[in-house]
Amino acid sequence: MSRSRKFDIISAFDAAPARYETAAGLQRDVAGNLAGRIARLKHAPMPRVLEIGCGTGFLTDALRPALPNAAWTVSDIAPGMVDHCRAKFAGGDSVFLAMDGERPALRGGFDVICASLVFQWFEDLPASLGRLAALLNPGGHLAFATLVRGTFREWRAAHRMFGLNAATPAFPSAADIAGSWAESWAGYWPDDISVRGEGSVEEEEFLQTYKSARDFLLTLKAIGADTPAAGRRPLDAGSLRRILRHLDKQGSLTITYQVAYGIFTRS
Repeated sequence: MSRSRKFDIISAFDAAPARYETAAGLQRDVAGNLAGRIARLKHAPMPRVLEIGCGTGFLTDALRPALPNAAWTVSDIAPGMVDHCRAKFAGGDSVFLAMDGERPALRGGFDVICASLVFQWFEDLPASLGRLAALLNPGGHLAFATLVRGTFREWRAAHRMFGLNAATPAFPSAADIAGSWAESWAGYWPDDISVRGEGSVEEEEFLQTYKSARDFLLTLKAIGADTPAAGRRPLDAGSLRRILRHLDKQGSLTITYQVAYGIFTRS
């Protein structure tokens, strides 16, 4: 990922904490679902937990009751998000860290590594999965939720109506995610049989309704999720107006979010 795009992502999320809590209803729901999946796994008595991309703490909040004896390392690439969580979850032995989850600057020894709606921002998912898996203890779990193909299909279809391509990042399929797990072993730990594991990926579809197409865009901006794909620029004003008018013909706008939940366990 280019340094300038990474800076844009950090800047967008750094500006989001004040608005995120009220605008990110989907993010809260997905974090709760992921926490439920993690809670059903087998855990060490006093697990060490690393959260990647904490945001304002939806996953931390939902998962803490299920892991009451855990030692937490809570991280995000945006310092503003980390500061928000530090204030929200003050006390205990939690560590709060501004860190790029694609290149974690940490020693290993974690029993759970989790991330909710973060991996869609990663440039090289197989490499990132390999790096994170190497931080797990044997029997530890890497559990995440991420956006996959089918997300924003209505927005993309409106662009095609006018011969345009949406600047929204392209998301992998759930099968791609499952393949990335195997690829991470082959590409980064080919000779180390201790860094192996097994896992599964499940999909869930969410339909979010907005008052208008503009309301949809404002919601993305409010949560810091409006950074274009690498090498792409936002639409010019005229093209954007045409697409918004087209989408608003039916009144309210329903947008699809396709979410994949992955849980992988190191053998």
